[in-house]
Formats: sequence, structure tokens, C-alpha cells
Amino acid sequence: MTYIPHTATQRAAMLSAIGVGSIDELLTPIPSELRLKRALNAPAAEGEVGVTARLAGVLAQCRFIPPSRVFAGGGVYPHHVPAVVDELSHRGEFYTAYTPYQPEVSQGMLQCIYEYQSYICLLTGMEVSNASAYDGATALADAVLMAYHHHKGKRGHVVIGAHVNPEAMQVVATYTQGLSLSLLTCPPTADGRTDADALRSLVGPETAAVVFQMPQCLGYLEEDLAKMISIAHQAGTAVIVYYYPIAAGLLKTPGELGADIVCGEGQCLGNHMGFGGPLLGFLACREDFVRVLPGRLIGRTRCERDGAEGEGFVMTLQAREQHIRRERATSNICTNEALLALRACIYLGALGKEGLRQLAAVCHAGACKAHKGLTALPGVADFYPGRSFFNEFALRFPPGKRDSVHAHALERGMLAGIKPDSRCLPGLSDALVFAFTEVHRDEDIAALVETIREAL
Repeated sequence: MTYIPHTATQRAAMLSAIGVGSIDELLTPIPSELRLKRALNAPAAEGEVGVTARLAGVLAQCRFIPPSRVFAGGGVYPHHVPAVVDELSHRGEFYTAYTPYQPEVSQGMLQCIYEYQSYICLLTGMEVSNASAYDGATALADAVLMAYHHHKGKRGHVVIGAHVNPEAMQVVATYTQGLSLSLLTCPPTADGRTDADALRSLVGPETAAVVFQMPQCLGYLEEDLAKMISIAHQAGTAVIVYYYPIAAGLLKTPGELGADIVCGEGQCLGNHMGFGGPLLGFLACREDFVRVLPGRLIGRTRCERDGAEGEGFVMTLQAREQHIRRERATSNICTNEALLALRACIYLGALGKEGLRQLAAVCHAGACKAHKGLTALPGVADFYPGRSFFNEFALRFPPGKRDSVHAHALERGMLAGIKPDSRCLPGLSDALVFAFTEVHRDEDIAALVETIREAL
């Protein structure tokens, strides 16, 4: 146990206090076959100079691709982060290790989170938002748990619409297995839409929730989403929409279409891609669901101080395991990404309503331009011809060509889309999913088209 920063005397005192004689005795309840019986496979300790050199060597193995040559999305997108976001979020008042708890000393941060919640409600069309979640996938898992608890645990089925992100659904499956919730996938139509007749047959008195993605994980829009939501509501079922919030600039919000709970990944709102994180989950709902909404909620209240009336910001309805609800908490996975939520608040405040509309229009226009150029190449076709998309779409390549196209693009310093997992989404072994944002200029799109032309 030498990697724990306590002296032998301190460890002995702690062991004595809990009534055991050694670390081995403390670990006795753990079955022997599950315990590591060798030293950790870790390098010897080094000084700061040595550690810095070692990490520099590891980083040197990474291949850097500029954001403008990353034509991939799937939940994490290469959006431009305005300088104001880094400048303000790096201030010492905000750049803390964890969320301030005490409202009397953290009014600034609490107000920022309150404003963040207000922005999320506007983006989603919902009435209530929490103070953020761990990431998009766990926000979706929490949304499913919300629907389960909303129905008092009496409904044991969750129906999944066409082409909901399979990786996010794996997280949902992990977090719901202890509740014996059954996840039922609604088969798509031949052109990738949710099959209305199949949905009607799957949704019933046992259904806690129906989950849709907007846009779908392949980028296409569920044009009849309002109709699908109506089918679910006829059975008294909660509707969850897993949402890409930039789309709110051009499309109706999930709330306007009738959704009850909206969640998604907020990395696109002023946060860098990093190496796939850290990420920002958002989770919002109609007021009817607020009592099962996990995590922190920040409220605004009126207060009186020194005879003068003012306003204050406080945490309220904290339905999480660290607070008073304990074992009755609606979630034990809902942590708070306060710094990233703050960045999203700054980003949305700087962008404004008109800025969001312009941003969404630029993303869509770039995708349309790229789609036209790529589908003009010999043997390349839209995976679902005629379907509407926002800024992401799937293309089918000649048999056996997809991997060589992807590899050739990497050699040319670009990430040409995502290879969808055909184990989760059958029939996609010859497909690549491309995404476009405001960072992709005309010359970047032209370079992508030419690079794929070379590979073909």
C-alpha cells in the first residue's frame, strides 16, 4: 500500500480504530480470486523533469489533425470556441476544482448556473433544466431512469426509436440492468425512419419511455417526429429526445414537437474536443417531471438584507445521493460539470439568438456543399437518398473501399468521417458518417472531396 500517502504509523492507527490488524485482514471480505497478488505494473517514481520528459514522449506519438480537417462528429464536434469563453472561464473566481456548495459565498457561480439552466430550457423547449450532467450518454441514462421513477417503477419497458446512438444506449443498458428494464428497439423502415406501425405495436401500458434522437446518429432527421411522439403519448408513455442543441438554430425544439424529457451532449456549446472530453451533459424536462429530475437545480429567490429587498441564488430540489434523499435518490451517476456549464453559458450569451441561427445555417450549408461534391464521385452514394439532414450524413462506398478511403485520408492529415459500428447498426460496413461545422471552409471541403477521389 505504499502508493497511499500516509505513514506506517498513521495506517496502523486507522486499522486499530476500525478493529483490524492489517490491510490484508481489512480486505478479507473480497474473494481471493478477485484480489491482485502481484505488484502494480507501474514505472518507478521519477522527479518532475523525468515525468515531463516521459509524458512529452507519449504525446509525441499522437497524430495532430487540425479541427478544420476533422470531418467527424458522432457527439463530439469541432466547433469554434470564441476567445471570450476561454478568457472568462479561466478567471480564478470560476476555475475551481469543484462546484461551490455554499450559496452565501458563491452567488456568482450560482447565478451563472441559473443562467445556463435558462439557456438550456430555451434550446430544448423545456420548462426545467438541471445544473448539468456528466456527459450526454449518462444524461440519457438518467432520462430513462426519470421516466421509470415517474411511473413509480411500474412500467418495465423502454422503446428505442430508429438510429439512436448505440454507444449511448450501451450506457443506458448498463445503468438500467439492476432495475430489470427491458430495452426494445423499434425496427427502422428501409430508409432509416422509425416505423410508425412497429412503434404502435411496441408501445403499451408497460412502456415507461420511448427514446428518439434528433438528428439521428447518422445525421438524418426524423421528419415525422411529432407524429411518433403522439403515438407514444397515446399510451401514456414519456418521450425522451437525445438532442444536438446547435440544431435549435434552424429546427423546432423537441419541446415544440411534444417531448417530455430532452438530454444530450453539450460539448458543442463552447467546449473544446480535447481527446474526447471532458464532456458536458444537459438534461431538461417538463415541470411534471421535476420531482424525478436528478442533480442540482439552481433557483432564484427574493431575500431581505439590512432592510433592503434583493435577490439570491440557491440550490433547490437536490434529488441526488449526496444530499437528503440518499438511498431514495433518482440517480447516483449525475455529477455536475459546473466549469463546462459555465463555458456553455458564456458561449450562448456571446452567440445570442441570431448568432445561433447563423451558426446553424453555416453548418447546414457546409454539409450540403460537401454532400453534393462527395455524392458526385463515382461509386459514392447517400446511404438514405432523399432524406433530410442537418450537418451530418452517411455515405455508402463501393464494396471494400471504405477502409482504404479512411486510411488514405489519415495519411493526408484528415479524419474522413466515422466508421459506424456494424455490430450495433447492421448494414453499415461500407458506410462513413461525415459531419461539418463552421470551422470547415470551402477549401477544406474541396480538399476532402479531392482526397476521397484519389482513394477511389
